[in-house]
Amino acid sequence: MKLTSIAATGKTGSVTVADSLFGAKINQVLLAQAVRVYQSNKRQGTSKVLNRAEVRLTKRKWYKQKGTGNARHGAQSAPLFVGGGVAHGPTGLENWSKNLSRKMKAKALISALSAQAENCVVVDTVETLKGKTKDAVTLLSPIIENVNKVLIILSERNQLAERALANLPNVVVMTAQLVNAYDIAAANKVILTSSAITVFEERLLSAPTEKKAEKKSVKSTKTEVEKKTTKSKTVSAKKTVAKKTTVKKKTAKKSE
Repeated sequence: MKLTSIAATGKTGSVTVADSLFGAKINQVLLAQAVRVYQSNKRQGTSKVLNRAEVRLTKRKWYKQKGTGNARHGAQSAPLFVGGGVAHGPTGLENWSKNLSRKMKAKALISALSAQAENCVVVDTVETLKGKTKDAVTLLSPIIENVNKVLIILSERNQLAERALANLPNVVVMTAQLVNAYDIAAANKVILTSSAITVFEERLLSAPTEKKAEKKSVKSTKTEVEKKTTKSKTVSAKKTVAKKTTVKKKTAKKSE
């Protein structure tokens, strides 16, 4: 698959990328679940309202039970009245945290990149900015014009580039190692570098194989250790049996 690229001179071109990263099948259900999980984890859960017992109002019966033609009421702190306590409101103890597995996060990120492939632009000169907003405006003005939210993905932290892009409105700068599916799905335009694409490939495509190799090596070392321990146990058991037999023979000779 090919993504559009823009050089420092302003010429447009194309960059070939992996189809398994930007041209994969979009899992809309998993992507929606990832967006819901990331939005839910942003909630603090500290919102709280006063219930009927916590409202500071009089508990006196404010009119008599019968004869008024109105419904029977006691305290004015009932949820029915203005200023009364809130029924079934937030208590400040809610836990909104949700989780996704590592494989689900990776697949959701691939689905987000594939869904935003048409809005992705490769600009390598972003990393060469020297901290001036004027240079960033001249570089990105033809790309981010009339765009509500722009996400710029770098391969690693770059203080000069971040300083140049900090004053641009509706522009968010992140690294390829920390970006998630929600950040990419919420952006209207995604600007990344070729080195950031290599980081994505290492993070999403080659990482599982390395982890499997590590697991296999750990299993092999465990089996070798177990074999050594079993061998040492059998040798020690044989030695103890031989010692017992020699002791029995010696005792039998003495008795004779």
